[in-house]
Amino acid sequence: MSKEKDSKRNELFSMKISLDETPDFKGELAAFIFDRAGNLLAKSRIKDGKVSFPLSDQEVARNRLFIAPVSGQSDEETEKPSIKMMERLGGYEPILMQKGKIIDTIKIPGSIVGVWPVCLCWVRGQVVKDDSCLPVCGAKVHICEVDKFWRWIIRLPDLEVLKFRDDLLKIFARPELRTPPIPDPDPSPFTAIKGGLVHLNWLNPQPEPPLPIDKIRTLSIQRSSKIASTTQTLTTKETSSAVPSEFLMALNSASAQVIRESLTANFSLIVPYFCLLLPWWRYRCDEIAMVETDAMGRFQAIVFYSCKGDKPDLYFWVEYELGGVLETVYRPSVACHTYWNYACGTDVILRIKDERVPACSNAPDLPGCIVEILSIGREVSMSEIQGDGAAVADEGLTTASQPFGGKLEPRIWLSRTTLRDVKHIKYYRWSYRRLTAGDGTVLAVPGLWTHLSRTVVCHYPVTVFLPGGGVSITHIPVTFGPQSVGSESDLFEIRPEKNPTGGYEWTVVDEREDLASSHFETDKLGIGDNPCQKAFDAAGKYELKLELFKDSGVLSDWTADGVDLQITNVPAPFGVNTVTAATAPDYYRIKNGAGHTVAFRMVLRVDNNCCQSEVNPVSGTGLDTKPCGFIEFAPGAKIKLSFKAYHPNGYATFNFDVARGVSVGISEASASGTVNSLSVSTNNPALPDHAYTKTTLTTSYEENFDVGELLGPSCTRAAFSEALHVWTKSTDGYSRLWYLDAFAHDGFALTPKLTP
Repeated sequence: MSKEKDSKRNELFSMKISLDETPDFKGELAAFIFDRAGNLLAKSRIKDGKVSFPLSDQEVARNRLFIAPVSGQSDEETEKPSIKMMERLGGYEPILMQKGKIIDTIKIPGSIVGVWPVCLCWVRGQVVKDDSCLPVCGAKVHICEVDKFWRWIIRLPDLEVLKFRDDLLKIFARPELRTPPIPDPDPSPFTAIKGGLVHLNWLNPQPEPPLPIDKIRTLSIQRSSKIASTTQTLTTKETSSAVPSEFLMALNSASAQVIRESLTANFSLIVPYFCLLLPWWRYRCDEIAMVETDAMGRFQAIVFYSCKGDKPDLYFWVEYELGGVLETVYRPSVACHTYWNYACGTDVILRIKDERVPACSNAPDLPGCIVEILSIGREVSMSEIQGDGAAVADEGLTTASQPFGGKLEPRIWLSRTTLRDVKHIKYYRWSYRRLTAGDGTVLAVPGLWTHLSRTVVCHYPVTVFLPGGGVSITHIPVTFGPQSVGSESDLFEIRPEKNPTGGYEWTVVDEREDLASSHFETDKLGIGDNPCQKAFDAAGKYELKLELFKDSGVLSDWTADGVDLQITNVPAPFGVNTVTAATAPDYYRIKNGAGHTVAFRMVLRVDNNCCQSEVNPVSGTGLDTKPCGFIEFAPGAKIKLSFKAYHPNGYATFNFDVARGVSVGISEASASGTVNSLSVSTNNPALPDHAYTKTTLTTSYEENFDVGELLGPSCTRAAFSEALHVWTKSTDGYSRLWYLDAFAHDGFALTPKLTP
């Protein structure tokens, strides 16, 4: 892009916003620009009667601009701005072009400002298993707003309005439906209740537990009496329902417009019967937020609505990751499961019947008295760390031969209540020491034990009720260490079962903080400022130990205190699979002179070494190198391709790709493998004699080719590219440490040698 175009892109478009008709309005306003597809292009708060955008005036003019109220809080709300949101808040969309020019001032009518105060609605709930009511963790809850009844009823063609009226009258004519229905949790369309009363399971599911039958019947009688006191019951051949006579007369009108007006005016009366309407009725539903359930299956979001209008009508559906793919596991009918005029702050209970979806523990606390070592991060379980019985060279690597690097986060699971309240074991501590050099050579004397002292936190949410209405959710971190107790330092408190006063539960807002028992920052090991040199000096096997301490700071004797040590024996990530563990063998135990376990131990191979890649200039026989990268070749010429793919300890793989022209890969000259291999075959299995051989002195791989092999059957001359990727194997338990990778490339061109 030219500098001229860049400067235009960075120009600030600004215009004045006039509130002359309502000078007393003190609310916060913002301007939003959407493209014709409804995508948000820009948002800017209005300050001192002006608004600016990093867009040109032409860009603003050809898109849609809205002025709407916003909260005085942070812009980082759950609900994202959309045209649907603008409609709900009564956003003002001015005409921007007049007489071929864009206006410089937007004058907002007073009638628009009059409906503008914006309120925040706190939406919260829980996803549970239908059979056990246990929470479902990690589910993605989609929160949608259903079109207001009056909006879609006025859009219906006249014939469909009449059909809607006919269907409604048929429902009113059913004698068993003489009283409006009572809400029920997560209902099917309707259920017969003992005693002849039909209970319509309708549009506003209630929190657990469900209403008992006698309570439902009592409420039905109360509601029936209340309606009877204000309405006239019409008993005709066609209708036997307790509905206002004026409403019935309007429904029997021949005018579609009269029926429309009557339906919207009596919405609260007919909404309980939506579940019984024929399935051809459709409701528009727009997604306004997507949130994920926490460790207790709970979710929450903040959405906006006009303070002078109705509260949002909300519908929820749920996805869950099964086999690595998000699948819909809860999506009931909109008509029967919309929360009309949702009461902000009340719990929404979503029940999952899909048997494939697992429940998470309501209170993650192990029975008995157990310390269970789960994994390093999310991806490497204890069963995938080679230890007991492994070869010396493989000890501390993963089962995929990966070393560890970066920040390592051991995850553990504890019988917290028993340890804290019964055994009075309140603290733990992780420590490490070095056992070998980077090449595996055992140190004459192991390094000194060093405590892991990076702060460990866990979050819990609290609700703050704002002045003038609305709520704000704040996730507060609790620090569990390091702290000194007695004569011991760098101790970390075992998280208690109960959350702090005012909080709902412990939550996971950042798995790398909230699920970590400690932080082993291996990338900070070593001395000096050069990260690659530090990594080289610090690589090797490291032993980690986990100790427990009494509330007085005294070291716990696990055997004497009856603490069982277990390690997981299934691979991670655990996902939806069953996770099991077994008692740890002696390899994982540090014992005292009496043979008692006093700590857990594991060995990890740590390697943060930088990969190296280098494509060497081509060489060979019968070649004459010319300027600009051209190489003239004589008949029978041979060419040597050479590259350096290096990792100090061999924990890397590489791919060397040779291409002719723009993108024609030459498998005869391309190769891939592990950097410590002495010989690597090319990527063409039809040529077993070709192999790149690693030289001892330069650690480079090289191989000779006939020039004709590179040119192929159809080219007499060609240009070539060489690309070399070297990828580290090191992992931090979440992903491969890609920032340690290396890349190099080069190119050359072959042409026949000119005859003098």
